[in-house]
Amino acid sequence: MKPVREPQINIFKKSNPYKAKVVSNTLLTPTAGSGKRPKKEGDSQIHRIVVAIDHKQYPYVIGQSAGIIPPGEDPEKKAKGLADAAYTVRLYSISSPSYSFGMKEDTIEFIIKRDNVYDEEGDPKFKGVCSNYVCDLKEGDEVIMTGPSGKKFLLPTTDFSGDIMFLATGTGIAPFIGMSEELLEHKLINFTGNIILVYGAPYSDELVMMDYLKGLESKYKNFKLVTAVSREEKNPFDSGRMYISHRVRMLENEVKKILSSGGRFYICGGPKGMEKGVIEEIQKIAGDTGSYEDYKHHLEGAHQLFVETY
Repeated sequence: MKPVREPQINIFKKSNPYKAKVVSNTLLTPTAGSGKRPKKEGDSQIHRIVVAIDHKQYPYVIGQSAGIIPPGEDPEKKAKGLADAAYTVRLYSISSPSYSFGMKEDTIEFIIKRDNVYDEEGDPKFKGVCSNYVCDLKEGDEVIMTGPSGKKFLLPTTDFSGDIMFLATGTGIAPFIGMSEELLEHKLINFTGNIILVYGAPYSDELVMMDYLKGLESKYKNFKLVTAVSREEKNPFDSGRMYISHRVRMLENEVKKILSSGGRFYICGGPKGMEKGVIEEIQKIAGDTGSYEDYKHHLEGAHQLFVETY
């Protein structure tokens, strides 16, 4: 059994980046205009990018992020006459387990959506610089990386018997792919609890890695997958859209067990602030009548809540 890695921070910086090569780039969602999303809502293309790295040089831990620097110069920086007009580093959640899939220590993976802004007709009026750069990468292309970054959104490092609830929206699923693999397949710690993965997206064809996740559910009795498809499903409370916060309310017994047994909640996705609705549902189930902020700090202080939103 391999040891649990201690998170190392910023081994590589913009001034001394890590140069890596792309192994593969796979589109996980329908091609533009062919999915369930109406044209007027723009597009949602999510890619799985696998990059070759040497883990001895870049020893990341699942739950951390990696920085990517897109090539070229930032027009806004250039217009201001800045000496360094290069694009700033963009951070992306790592989606592969700490020792990579197969424990080969040879790759790092990302699940990234093209970060575009669309007009009323569904045509792009602004394209995210780095997300489109990464989603356009091809096998053999070089990637300039920094990091790893982050040391809070991490799995337990010692034997753990509590239940864990992963709550994801969109590409917030990324770290939970690697975390589930690490807990169930790689077994770096003796994990004897249950995993409940609650995964939300606007349309069912924008839920990615479902074959992998359903495979885990078939293989492991202590892994449960729950989805929330907001534009296709109605919640049972007010017949409005189904969000992951509604699923939390429906999982009351599981939530109570996590709260009472020292289990953990991990929330990842966007937009920033989406965690509030989820935590408020947990607070209601707990019967806590204090302020939202106090309850959030209480869970974080007890190492029961971990949030990574953007």
